[in-house]
Amino acid sequence: MRPSSGSSLAMAAAALALTACLHAAPGVGPGQVPAESQGQGQGRQEPAPPAAAAPAARQLIAAKARLMAADYRADLPELARWRDQAALLGGDPALGYLAHYWAGFASWRIAINGASHGMGRDDLKANLERAETDFEAAIRLRDDFADAYGAAAGVQSWLLVFLQDDPAAFRQVLDSGSHHLTRALRLAPDNARVLWVEGGSIAFKPAAYGGDVQRGMQIYRRAAEVAEAPDPSSPLPDWGKPEVLMSLAYFHLNQAAPDLAAATEEAHAALRLQPEWSYVRDILLPMIEARRRQPAASAPPDAKPAQPAAAAPPPS
Repeated sequence: MRPSSGSSLAMAAAALALTACLHAAPGVGPGQVPAESQGQGQGRQEPAPPAAAAPAARQLIAAKARLMAADYRADLPELARWRDQAALLGGDPALGYLAHYWAGFASWRIAINGASHGMGRDDLKANLERAETDFEAAIRLRDDFADAYGAAAGVQSWLLVFLQDDPAAFRQVLDSGSHHLTRALRLAPDNARVLWVEGGSIAFKPAAYGGDVQRGMQIYRRAAEVAEAPDPSSPLPDWGKPEVLMSLAYFHLNQAAPDLAAATEEAHAALRLQPEWSYVRDILLPMIEARRRQPAASAPPDAKPAQPAAAAPPPS
């Protein structure tokens, strides 16, 4: 499918702007872990990798690899196929939570990639709602799984754009997203994927609500520092560093005084980690090159940039 960024970028930017209250709880500033939780997550271990010898673990390892590859290629049919495969393991007593996580991840990424490729509003909403359902199921099965909370918060920030005409539902999803992101940061303050969602939320908020592009970029940099190396022998999520590099490249491109050298370096660094990443290769890098060819006088005025179709919560 051919990339189509106009309306989808506007919708994505609106979704992030609508998360302005996610960190507006009393006593909690942008990018801060609530005081009562400080120290609770420090040094806390992520769930131990399940024994790869278990049949469900082997199937989830395969699903993870296929889903990640399909996400970077923006292969929506493959994402849907492996979503269904992962969902079949949702009843596994030990690993059902991971099955729901990866099924939710697939729906999330179908929506994210779909937003860059002209997917209709109804289909976007349906995939986001399906992702939310799976992430909530993962949380119910394992209430200390930070990745599920962080992913749920990311999805809920997008869902808000569909709920502007329903104040009660809007408030419910907004409050749930705030709770999930706070809980994720309590459980795993150094989880790169949770930090990716947090950084996107802060970078795209209006300044009046604590939004701060530079602070968001600081969180992205922290995420890049703490991101773990991918482990193909584990069914646990370990993505994050390429997404953070992409997000930094996007903001360096779109800030008031673009840093095209930094944007180029970060985009190529992301592509070195994921050479088949269609968003970076086919959309972001051409955007950087197009800006490089523009005369300085034609640069856009200071304004909050539209959210990249693949950024956080930069999508992929």
